[in-house]
Amino acid sequence: MTTHEQQTRKEIEKENLSTTQPKEPELPHSWKRVIITIWIGQAFSILTAYSSMYAGVWYVTETTDSALMLAIASLCSMLPQGLLSPIGGVVADRFNRKYVLMAADAFVGAMALLMGMIIFMGHVSVELVLIMSALRSVGQAFHIPAMESTMPLLVPKRHLVRINTLNQSLWSLALIVGPVFGIFLYTVIGFQMVLFLNALGCAAAVLTIATAKIPDFHDTSDEARHPLKSLKAGFATLNADRGLLVMAGIVMGVMAMYAGINSLFPLMTYDQFNGDGYMASTVEAAYGVTSLIGMGILFVWGGGRRLLRLVALSGFGAGIILVLTGLLTPDMFIFFVILTGVSGVVEAFFNGPLLAVFQKRVPPEKMGRVMGLFTTVTALSSPIGLALAGTCAEFTGVANWFIIAGVVVSIGGVLLGTLPILRKLDKEVAATFDGPKVVKRKVDLRAKGSNEACEE
Repeated sequence: MTTHEQQTRKEIEKENLSTTQPKEPELPHSWKRVIITIWIGQAFSILTAYSSMYAGVWYVTETTDSALMLAIASLCSMLPQGLLSPIGGVVADRFNRKYVLMAADAFVGAMALLMGMIIFMGHVSVELVLIMSALRSVGQAFHIPAMESTMPLLVPKRHLVRINTLNQSLWSLALIVGPVFGIFLYTVIGFQMVLFLNALGCAAAVLTIATAKIPDFHDTSDEARHPLKSLKAGFATLNADRGLLVMAGIVMGVMAMYAGINSLFPLMTYDQFNGDGYMASTVEAAYGVTSLIGMGILFVWGGGRRLLRLVALSGFGAGIILVLTGLLTPDMFIFFVILTGVSGVVEAFFNGPLLAVFQKRVPPEKMGRVMGLFTTVTALSSPIGLALAGTCAEFTGVANWFIIAGVVVSIGGVLLGTLPILRKLDKEVAATFDGPKVVKRKVDLRAKGSNEACEE
């Protein structure tokens, strides 16, 4: 075959490929209004969901007084999401993502309403709470890939880090407010009423998504019509981009180590500093408040263009802080609080930019599947990290495990910032900030015509 024939064949293949893939829609000029509308509904849904979740945790604690049962409850809340997220990603790419989001929120709300009614009739049990946690996790397995793959269609690329940070701040706020609000409501108005509030929160989320203008953008290829082929295509997309694959592997290791460390903070307060519940809550509050401050800084700043470099610096800094924490002596509790607060700011610069790298790199029609796979990676890293930390800390001591985990996390940060394949990935992502234009119609009455004005 001659060079001319080869070139012609490549052009034909490229043209055929472009006709089978959907064209990414232009951003509406009212994209900020759409985001605010969605965010308000999600705020109600997430805050009430965390409140009901912690009410369930408190019920299990009061009823069983068993660390094993609490561990099983945590497993029920994580495992379905970890296993089903790839399927959730397939669904997000195959169907209208707006309806996928509405269906996921409606499912969680309906389950909360059903469980509340069962409890109202006097049939509350630990088994029912475990089932409730698992069903909520199933809904999240479909909701998270759909939401994360929808954001790039609604937001200019240069604002993705800000929007991801806004969403992350909502989850962080729920982690702070959820335990207090959930246990308070559980004590004052009863378990079933907390679940009814959760159902109302989900209804608010469904209503706001229904009124938001979300583009109907999904994969219309024949491949997307077959679930198994579609799932394989998601693996192939991630596997074909070696930079993303390497990054995901390192991130899984970092998150696994950090998930284990997070579970050891109360034990660190108790063992290393001879602390009590008040001191442990002080540490948690310091982290929660400063993490919100860090997210606020990132939201205002936007993260710049070199997103992976920012993720690498965040991981390296977080690891160094863990090492320093493990070196503290029993009379240095105040420095433990300070270091924990600093880590809250540093770690705020990790998740938002990391998610934006995926959103900028992956084709929109396959975004759901890739985000589903990444959700599985992050969800399954938590139980792995918890098991590793719980086992190893028994032999090394909690403080020494902080040092070991900090070294591993720091190495992960160094690799994210120095590996040639990831430095290349970072540069390529930085070149993609000029995304689709926001189209706005203007009417010129004097010319009795119309023209288009574009703004980012």
